[in-house]
Amino acid sequence: MAKKREVWLDAAKGLCMILVVAGHAYKQKDYITYIYWFHMPFFFLLSGYVSKPVHQWPQLRGFIRKRAKQLLVPYFIYLGSFTLLRYAWEFINGNTVPSWYGKDLWNLMIGGRFITGYYGVFWFITCLFLTQIVFAVILLLFKARWGQFAAIGFLYMAAHAEAYYVSLLKGSNPSLNLVAPWNIDVVFIAVFYYSIGYFAKPYLKRIPSWITAFCTASSAIFIFLQDRGLLDYHLSMKYLRYENVMLDAFIPLVMTVSFCGIFQLLQRTMKLSFFTFLNKKSMIIMYLHIGTNKLFLEIFDYGNMLYTIIGIAIPVLFSIFALDKKEAIYEFCMRRFAFAGNGWQASQYALTRKTMSGKNIKAG
Repeated sequence: MAKKREVWLDAAKGLCMILVVAGHAYKQKDYITYIYWFHMPFFFLLSGYVSKPVHQWPQLRGFIRKRAKQLLVPYFIYLGSFTLLRYAWEFINGNTVPSWYGKDLWNLMIGGRFITGYYGVFWFITCLFLTQIVFAVILLLFKARWGQFAAIGFLYMAAHAEAYYVSLLKGSNPSLNLVAPWNIDVVFIAVFYYSIGYFAKPYLKRIPSWITAFCTASSAIFIFLQDRGLLDYHLSMKYLRYENVMLDAFIPLVMTVSFCGIFQLLQRTMKLSFFTFLNKKSMIIMYLHIGTNKLFLEIFDYGNMLYTIIGIAIPVLFSIFALDKKEAIYEFCMRRFAFAGNGWQASQYALTRKTMSGKNIKAG
């Protein structure tokens, strides 16, 4: 029997995906600072919440293979597609300089914070993939809980030590002075948020109303202090901007608990179908929202609200009309595998349909 999904969880992730799109709006506003306080830690934390542990070393290989199918296959598909389109456009417009293409390909290989524009969100996928592996290895290496906490705490402090070093470097974006393929150094802090989701799952599953109220009030107080200039807090995981050991743990966690607690309360009184629907399309939205808006901004100028609407609507429509058709099960599986990162489930679905119907799957 399939495990029943937690509606509040899917809905919270759906709304947070809207915040991701809003956070990339090109006309920056003060509220974007508050989005960055928690939206990436939120996704790492909830990824840890839904994760399953690897109990034996022999299982690690299968675990990595499954994660690679779900995360890296669509990553390379989108990376390759955007790159081919970009290079074709550059060539058509007269860019025939080999060194430009060579430097760009080098940045694409490094990935992480070294690729922006169309690839602005790609760092999260590779960082999440590496975080899942590192966390699994920590659980295998240290069987005692105190050993696991010590390892995660060490990595958290190492992340802040690196961030402090980066803050002393020169340049408009000093983090680019450190070459770390796939933002592997961000794993040091990401595994901290991921572990909270994993270890605190029994407490996050049903958040008491008084804790939701406390975290919501605390979040409001921090926002008020920042708005009045009494607090100067910023967080950017991608670019190694985490400079306060205490606040980098407290603020993202408090805002995430508030976010999840509110959705658990909402689940009792209303349907959250719209947000759960967006969560199902979250990977498509993540990959396409920046590129979609770049294309539309070539035609006409618009503000943050329309940026967010277009960044959500067009990828969703693309998913519905290009990826969700099931005329041929084989084609369906291949499209979903490549673009949505859920080829494992699609292949199992196809196999089940074949077994139940007794018919061959035709390749389109």
